[in-house]
Amino acid sequence: MHSPFVTAFRSALCCLCLIPIALARAELRPEEVGVIASGQGRQSSELARHYMKARGIPDENLFVLEAPSGEVLARQAWDLKVRPSIRKWLGQNDRYQKIRCLVTLWDVPLKIGNANLKTPGGLELTTFLTSEKAARRADIARLANRFEMIANDNPGEPIALPDDADASQLANLLDAPFQAALARFRQLEAAGGDPVSLKKSRRSLDSLYLAGTGLAGSLRVLEAQMKQNPKGPGEIKQAIDVRRGELNGLRVGINHLSTLPESPARDMELMVSLQQSDGLLGAFAWSSQQLDLLAKNETHASFDSELALVLWPDHALLRWLPNLRHHQQRQPEPNVRPKVMMVSRIDGPTFEICRQLVDTAITVEKQGLKGKVYIDARGTRPSREPGSYGDYDQSLRELADLLRAKTKLEVILDAKEGLFQPGDCPDAALYCGWYSLSNYIDAFTWRPGAVGYHMASGEASTLRNPKSNVWCKRMLESGVCATLGPTFEPYLAAFPRPNEFFPLLLTGKLTLAEVYAATCPFQSWVMTLVGDPLYNPYKSDPQLAPEDLPESLRLLLAE
Repeated sequence: MHSPFVTAFRSALCCLCLIPIALARAELRPEEVGVIASGQGRQSSELARHYMKARGIPDENLFVLEAPSGEVLARQAWDLKVRPSIRKWLGQNDRYQKIRCLVTLWDVPLKIGNANLKTPGGLELTTFLTSEKAARRADIARLANRFEMIANDNPGEPIALPDDADASQLANLLDAPFQAALARFRQLEAAGGDPVSLKKSRRSLDSLYLAGTGLAGSLRVLEAQMKQNPKGPGEIKQAIDVRRGELNGLRVGINHLSTLPESPARDMELMVSLQQSDGLLGAFAWSSQQLDLLAKNETHASFDSELALVLWPDHALLRWLPNLRHHQQRQPEPNVRPKVMMVSRIDGPTFEICRQLVDTAITVEKQGLKGKVYIDARGTRPSREPGSYGDYDQSLRELADLLRAKTKLEVILDAKEGLFQPGDCPDAALYCGWYSLSNYIDAFTWRPGAVGYHMASGEASTLRNPKSNVWCKRMLESGVCATLGPTFEPYLAAFPRPNEFFPLLLTGKLTLAEVYAATCPFQSWVMTLVGDPLYNPYKSDPQLAPEDLPESLRLLLAE
């Protein structure tokens, strides 16, 4: 069993979920698609004209981007030139009101490089966070001494905390004096001590525990009391409701602040709120995490993921932001944030492949995508830890179970550690699996219009390098019509869950871009979708009824 302070620390590390936005459920229409072509050469504009004519997209929905050629765009070029020019175009004639989706074409950069964090502002932020982390560590040491005073009726020797102790270790170190103080209080209580003194001691102990763990820790104590005595005094239930309301209010504020650009001013406000919500341990853990992120500098992103937030003001860059179009998000009130765009790209190893992505999608839509479903799991033990290997492997098996139970599709599941090998996968229409890092295995004969993705770390790091064997590039060369993958190291939790992405696609109710937008967990991060955003391979021949979807996906389609 975990100690109260260890439990509090782990709670403080929970991912922050931003305020959600509503999803419009009307199927994406051609007039709602904005097309971004590159001004570097004629082929991108030629592809734009071909695509817009084929889909009936209005001419005024075309933007020709003047940006350096190459797959990688410098962050400074994005910030100072590319992003402002796209925002200006969207603002003209209120295009941003009409356009819900942007599609990037051949020669538009694939990814955006890191920000320079060695600027005076970046160094100031590092200094500030280092100072705040040290201050919280000193406060935790003083808190431990206060518990010692209660336990021993004297201050004793100051508790020395290791200089390199992390938040988890501090939680363990703080727990021992807390338990001693609690035992001392219970001893005095059992001995029939003075009621006034006992009440004062209890209040002091509660106040110190609140300082260490915040409202979240206080709430857990109350919930434990309620669990032990469900028919206990109504005051406990009332106190739980009050604490939950207070904590939820703080979480909302923290989540809003977390979207703002990193700065000492923002981070001071966050630390104040975090100390209220999760105590000194939570504030210490967060400051440590931010310093780690600054050192790693994961401010890179796919061009398209950053483009999704093009209408936003400046926002946080260290790692990712939650995708506010994700199906699990709900919107308490309309229009509280700028629009988040759906984004896809029509791109690939050759210009001819790009044209085929358009033509094949339109042809296949008329009769529906036919073929088999191949799912390549690894037999990993299931896990309830979101984003873990066991969690995602289980999502592959759950996808196979759902399709076998509710569709007539032929589903081939490999639940062993090995991968499909050459010749194993004829007539492939849908595919999802793992794990062969940047090394495509030519096991598939793809049906026209096929959709699939491979969950590994570098599979969209390039779409052009002729020597590369990454999965997205090679799948496109081999005949896939739509795929997705990471342009940099994504972490597994960045991938759409297979048991969400494919069931939504199979209903025929949503286009490719809508399915991806509803299932991709993060924005301002590294994932990219390749394919015609209007592609709906099962529109004319749905394979899965909405009522057969998991509840959260059913609710999405019902909105």
